[in-house]
Amino acid sequence: MVYTLITNSQDLSALFDSDKINVTCIGGGPGSDLLGILKFMLNQGKNATLRCSLYDKEQAWGDSWSDVDDKLSAPFRVSTFFQSFDVAEPTTWGQHIKFLNADLFTMVYFMSEIYRVKDKAEPFFINLFSKSKQGALFLYVDNDNSTFSDWFDALIRQHALKVLASNSTRLGVDWDEEKRDLGLYYSKFGDPKLRGEIAYRICQRC
Repeated sequence: MVYTLITNSQDLSALFDSDKINVTCIGGGPGSDLLGILKFMLNQGKNATLRCSLYDKEQAWGDSWSDVDDKLSAPFRVSTFFQSFDVAEPTTWGQHIKFLNADLFTMVYFMSEIYRVKDKAEPFFINLFSKSKQGALFLYVDNDNSTFSDWFDALIRQHALKVLASNSTRLGVDWDEEKRDLGLYYSKFGDPKLRGEIAYRICQRC
């Protein structure tokens, strides 16, 4: 989904024509955001130096991404950084400022995950949207549920974010995805779900 949305967005695609790109994936510990970005860069022949910072509450994801740059055989330079923090606890993120310097922020199925602590999490988003650099892009993807999208929309209306694209749609995974890489899980559960009802927003800090 990340790959498709970047491919179909002129604003997001143009970002990867730069020599160097700094991406912050919020709630991106599993790495799906990063994989979508890598697929786009490889398929489109982009050669920018990519730095991807993954911020997630689950510390265990850090071990998974500590040496990913050594394992990749991409024709461009990739570096990853993992930081554990909890958006509902300002003491865990308040001292971090580097993540605010990103050219692109991704939030994929993150708002729905933290909605139960939305009141505690809102100071994080106020900090994010008010202190990110001018021109930074934001990619929001989540379940097509107005509860989550309305919350996100209300937050960005309070700050200098311009909505470049907004939609609710049924978006599928490319058929060229190699599902059999799932190994024994593919044999056990069969074909994975290839389509989902999603809402997305592409925004830019003015």
